[in-house]
Amino acid sequence: MRFQRRHMEVLVTIADSGSIHKAALQLGISQPAVSKVLADIEQGFGARLFERTASGSALTDKGQALVAQARFLVRSIERLDLAAQSEAAVVRFGCIPRAMRTLMPHIVNRMAEAAHSAASYQLKVVEEASAALLAGIQSASLDFAVMRHVGGEEAIGRQLVVERLYDERPLIVASARHPLAKRRQIALHSLLQHRWVLPAVATTSRTVLDRFCQEQGLPLIQPVMETRSLDSSVALVAGTDLLSLLPESLARWYEKTGLVSVLRVAPALPSTAVLLVSDPQAQSDPTLAAFRALVLEAAASARSP
Repeated sequence: MRFQRRHMEVLVTIADSGSIHKAALQLGISQPAVSKVLADIEQGFGARLFERTASGSALTDKGQALVAQARFLVRSIERLDLAAQSEAAVVRFGCIPRAMRTLMPHIVNRMAEAAHSAASYQLKVVEEASAALLAGIQSASLDFAVMRHVGGEEAIGRQLVVERLYDERPLIVASARHPLAKRRQIALHSLLQHRWVLPAVATTSRTVLDRFCQEQGLPLIQPVMETRSLDSSVALVAGTDLLSLLPESLARWYEKTGLVSVLRVAPALPSTAVLLVSDPQAQSDPTLAAFRALVLEAAASARSP
């Protein structure tokens, strides 16, 4: 059979809603019509795509692979519709907070320069933690994600395109008035007795720190407070005796303002990669390919001295 747009839309809607009944309501067609379209799709592929349960419809392994492709196709068709109507397509871009300061100024400035070109598009930015951004790529609610992963590129999976943008190490910071700020070098183990504000457990930054402490034979740091905001960490460090972690680019920027001091700690914490993650088919979409090139350009600018 030849698959059409309605096949892809029905498939994605069933997957998102979790049932044929809910999908029919969202699509504004009858439940038997949705069931018929799904039956045609499953017959065309020669495999069951959903397992019918008492609570709804759950994707099979085959269904998960097909829905991922269907989501991308539906989004591509939406972009074509906008282009036909002379309206700007929307690129959905997820970014971890640490990369917002590094990449976004370059991206915004370059988009402003190209605002009147035929290839212009609207950018919808979502600022989130890496785990949420990866889920957004997997569900196709995002086109691109700039994120980190403790396991690196291989841990994300071969079904997605993963490109290394740059490496960045975390630095330990204290208030510019903290006694440690005057020290030329500080042993990491000697900092365990101090009070800390750290990223929340299960965030990439916290996991990297915990693993490094374990590798060095040190106990895990028990913070007096946890935050999910780099700005909150800076504010707390600047006004208290707390220590914290910041990505190098942010730590150096705040050090220039006089709010914090970067401590010279040995051994230094390891660098982690900031990655660009996308669907394999994104490079074949002209709008997405143009935005990908812009992100890579911004990353190259960030790497330059």
